[in-house]
Amino acid sequence: MRKLLLAVCVAVLTACVSPQESGVKVIVGAKLGAVDYSVVVIANGKFQAVGPQATTPVPKGAEITSGLGMTIEPVPGGQIEVGQPANLMLKGGTERIMRNGEWAEK
Repeated sequence: MRKLLLAVCVAVLTACVSPQESGVKVIVGAKLGAVDYSVVVIANGKFQAVGPQATTPVPKGAEITSGLGMTIEPVPGGQIEVGQPANLMLKGGTERIMRNGEWAEK
């Protein structure tokens, strides 16, 4: 019985992934086009999911960026579509730029 309990505990702990280890980034709550509260999921440098907060799930272990009160726009010449390189601007009180899924330093 103890071995079974130990095996279950090990399985649960190995399933836990920190946001840095998962490599998945999510922007939640920003205005994106006509969608006031969006979810944008980015993995491997590309958009994995884009849609309304009500219907777009946030993956477990993702690094979450709050976009409340902000707007997401594609970089000039870019598109915010699943499968495309994750190049965007997050505009609000400050501006952040993402290139190929990584936040650019100013």
